Amino acid sequence: MMTKSPIGRVHSVETLGTQDGPGLRCVFFLAGCNFRCTFCQNPDTWTATGSRRMSIKEAHQRLEPLLPYLRQRGGGITVSGGEPTLQARFVLALFQCAHRLKLNTALDTNGSCSLARAQRLLAETDIVLLDVKSSVEETHLLLTGQPLPPVLAFGRLAAQAPGRLVIRRVLLPGVNDSKKELENLSAYALSLAEVPPVELIPYHRLGMHKWKELGLRYSLAALKPPTPAQWKKAVNFLVQKGLKVIKG
Repeated sequence: MMTKSPIGRVHSVETLGTQDGPGLRCVFFLAGCNFRCTFCQNPDTWTATGSRRMSIKEAHQRLEPLLPYLRQRGGGITVSGGEPTLQARFVLALFQCAHRLKLNTALDTNGSCSLARAQRLLAETDIVLLDVKSSVEETHLLLTGQPLPPVLAFGRLAAQAPGRLVIRRVLLPGVNDSKKELENLSAYALSLAEVPPVELIPYHRLGMHKWKELGLRYSLAALKPPTPAQWKKAVNFLVQKGLKVIKG
């Protein structure tokens, strides 16, 4: 009996992105997320409201005219969200499609999915962009509404393939940039099977208007982006621990 091709709930597609993986990327933003991050820049992706259904055939048709551009300098596709692992069957099929088109695949994830689901998905994933919102359990729970241990377990699994994992951290001054935070983040990264680079992303408030449009209260309205001194301090701390730091 033939298995029916999965259908995805897609919020939007960015055709030639440059921020979420190497080279030029076609970025599929999927709808639905199990985190409620207080600094989320895309709260409109939390639910399926306003999303569209997309088949793998449609995704293939979307990618075909972009192939000459995406194949340059190691480009490919990235699946983000929302949280893409909530639609793991669709993402797996989409990544298989991308590999048939000779494109690399990147997964931008909060890492909260089950390890059984992760095993299957990681087999078709070339790059994992793992968002570790905080390295202190209480702060992670406060920022996301979800526990930290599943995220760390996912990262351990992803790091088993050389060159696959990148740890991402949005730097929130006074929230997740303390010595304890950076100590824990460094210790975790250095404990993995292969030590990944850490992509530090400065906090910004560009998504605040979306919260207002959705009738949601943005609790970090008073928080300012990191100053150059705060940024340099965090970078230097991680580098001194032996980590490679990328500015996102």
